[in-house]
Amino acid sequence: MKKVLILLMTVSLFMSCDSDSTSNENNLANGAKIGSTFDSMRQKALIEMNQGGTIHYSPDQGAVYKLRNGTTIHIPPHSIVTKDGAEIDGPITIDYIEIFRKEQMAIANTPTMGQVPDSEQKDLLVSGGEFYIDIKFNGEQVEIIAPVKVNIATSNSEADPNGMNLWNGETDNNTNNFTWNLADPNDLIFEGSGPVFGGEGNAGGFYDVLIQNSSSLGWCNIDKFAQFPDPKTRIRIIVPNGFDQTNSSVYLAVRNQPNMLARFDMFYPSNNVFEEHYGLVPVGLDCHLIFVGEQNGQYVYSILSTAIGNNATYSIPSGSLITASSYHQVENAISILP
Repeated sequence: MKKVLILLMTVSLFMSCDSDSTSNENNLANGAKIGSTFDSMRQKALIEMNQGGTIHYSPDQGAVYKLRNGTTIHIPPHSIVTKDGAEIDGPITIDYIEIFRKEQMAIANTPTMGQVPDSEQKDLLVSGGEFYIDIKFNGEQVEIIAPVKVNIATSNSEADPNGMNLWNGETDNNTNNFTWNLADPNDLIFEGSGPVFGGEGNAGGFYDVLIQNSSSLGWCNIDKFAQFPDPKTRIRIIVPNGFDQTNSSVYLAVRNQPNMLARFDMFYPSNNVFEEHYGLVPVGLDCHLIFVGEQNGQYVYSILSTAIGNNATYSIPSGSLITASSYHQVENAISILP
């Protein structure tokens, strides 16, 4: 397992942030590989989601980067240095992506699957916000020597903010499955005592996340386990011929739960089946089974809404596939699900 970083690509970002920030042509940090056209399409979507830009940082004044939706990134004075320990005084590049809803998770392939502590089991999480952050100076990632704070409004997510924990995102190089692991408190913590704290200009209603060191740059998450009742069941999905784990994914969304998404993480080529093998959801729960794939360089998708049967198998007929003009069309189709 390794920390997920975004593919190294160049993109022009035209953002309206605080008065000190500027439009910038950014390079996103890379730890992932392009293995298929589908991977490449996902990476391009992630680049479009990047809300970062360039801002001036001085060691005496620090820097503050503000987003339109209320998120603020505080980089205090004397909190970042170069890899060789030199002070930074000049323009720094911030890459920042925020994901709050299931349709964004499906496009970015960042489902809310959390590793259960002291277990091989993974379980479904409900998210108060996923975010990716990287900070560079002269094209190189900075060293964090004093905590950098990300201040996120709880109103961006419909999830109950109480009881949230912090997680780091990791991917398995062999399966490309994305998993959230509880963050080490030496790396990533909430500021203060408790999950929700007062933010700038607001008496409460913010998550104040402190990034303690550079090892936690990358994907982070504010989540808690969904805690569905037993009995739970395993589910299988038969996908159309020509699709497998390299050019498609199958997800499970729960009715009336916009802030969570499970991924069917095992593929069996002998019968063209994706399987969710941990048993995440209770029998009878109303869910949406979401197929997203790539065909001839375009997105295709299909959505099946059903109450989950015990040890059930479902099929995605080839005739149900809809070709999308862009990933935004796929997002829209998922976003309108009840």
